[in-house]
Amino acid sequence: MTKHPEQVSEADAGFVLSTLEHDQLVGVKQAVVPRRKLHGGELLILWALRVYLLFMMAVVFWQAWTATR
Repeated sequence: MTKHPEQVSEADAGFVLSTLEHDQLVGVKQAVVPRRKLHGGELLILWALRVYLLFMMAVVFWQAWTATR
């Protein structure tokens, strides 16, 4: 009796992956996952993190520069 993909447990999937040969495992791992399209709040949060990172890099640079003087 064959199982449908939605009926395969995590243990079964792990067993199958552990028994694959190297070439077969590489083939399975090369499945293309498309990029997720981000909207609204997600983009806002990512841009806020980018700005924060640039600000903190400037602070660290300033602290290092003033410490050497």
